[in-house]
Amino acid sequence: MSVILDTSILIGLQRGDRVVKMEIESLSRHFPATPSITFLNVFEYLIGIRMLTKRRPQAIKLLENFDVINTTAKTAEVMASLRSKYDKLGVVVSLSDLLIAGLAIENDMLLVTSDKDFEVIKELRIKLVT
Repeated sequence: MSVILDTSILIGLQRGDRVVKMEIESLSRHFPATPSITFLNVFEYLIGIRMLTKRRPQAIKLLENFDVINTTAKTAEVMASLRSKYDKLGVVVSLSDLLIAGLAIENDMLLVTSDKDFEVIKELRIKLVT
């Protein structure tokens, strides 16, 4: 199993958050493979840093440290299954969270996030960084 980082973690790394950095360092001892991010995390991160001026090149360079995972037909199947299940339970899961969770589940990855919204997806293995 390997690790997939959520946008909240990318932002924490970009901001130099000590807790996030220590958590990633700790996880790298257990999961030595290069961490991954999804194409959606790249999009969300780029939207989030658009206001940076002087540090923007450094912020963009951070993305080079990660493998980017893209969707497949299997991702759509996993997402549809999750949407169906959680809709029946009356639990609202955003499309972006479904996509990230679907990719993490499809690729058997631990999702590292600061976003508690992912906790409702029981099929997902998460490491919540607070």
